[in-house]
Amino acid sequence: MSESTGGGTATRGRDGGFRTGIVGVLLRIEVLKAVKRRAFWVAAGVFAAFNAMATFENVRSAHRYDWASYALPEAWPDIVFGLTGPGPFFIAVLMILLVAPEFSWRTGRQNVIDGLSKERLYSGKVMVLAGLVLLFVVTVVSIGVGGTLFSPSEGGPEFIRSTDLSYLAGSVLNMLIFGSAGLMLSVLIRSAGPGLGVLFLYLIVEEAITGLMVRGGETLRDLSEFLPYNLVQDLGDNLAHYPEVLASVNADRAERGAAPLEFLDVEVMAIAVLAYSAIFLLIAFLSMRKRDL
Repeated sequence: MSESTGGGTATRGRDGGFRTGIVGVLLRIEVLKAVKRRAFWVAAGVFAAFNAMATFENVRSAHRYDWASYALPEAWPDIVFGLTGPGPFFIAVLMILLVAPEFSWRTGRQNVIDGLSKERLYSGKVMVLAGLVLLFVVTVVSIGVGGTLFSPSEGGPEFIRSTDLSYLAGSVLNMLIFGSAGLMLSVLIRSAGPGLGVLFLYLIVEEAITGLMVRGGETLRDLSEFLPYNLVQDLGDNLAHYPEVLASVNADRAERGAAPLEFLDVEVMAIAVLAYSAIFLLIAFLSMRKRDL
């Protein structure tokens, strides 16, 4: 029996199998593009190597020093740091390197000529973002948890705590906002080099703006906490997710006469990061739909 998949929807044949739908088509297109790019393998390899070296050092410290521990669930802050530290930058850089050249190479244009709409082409790029976030999370967790198997430290009764999940979720959101920004810059600028330049220039400019706002009074200082990179830094700080650790740090700071560290509520930061991500993705979508490829 012949089958049709007109319109990109999956249909069932007599053998019970499904033809690939549009989601599968888009996923296959983007996977093939990514695996053929040297930049993808280099960035993914460097990221994995960074986390492997960090895990190796943690395990070695656990073997050499009595005070060092690397076991679950206490090891989660060390494991998740691989996402909060380099993760967002790797995601943003990879999104720019993978998406921006498609405009100069005309591969995106060719996909549209071959039958994809701009909306579906853009959906494919969002899939790339989601796939990279998932890949990085799996890489970090696999390497980190695997390292605990070689540690002599004894773990607690739980595998993961609610605070660990909060820290992990915050790290995922940080990668999402950076990846969304990378996609937006790719679509707007359409060139990898200038796109990367604008990304890093923005980080420098925001730091300067934050310095001015902090000196401008309490209201401006409070508003500066909602700037994108400031949110990423605070949401990626483990102290924002572990109240007991924060209390201990602030007690030590009080003894030294230093001001206590304070953070916005994690829920507030998460909502703000999601809002920024949605704005970046919307800008990218509108630009791709209205401009010629």
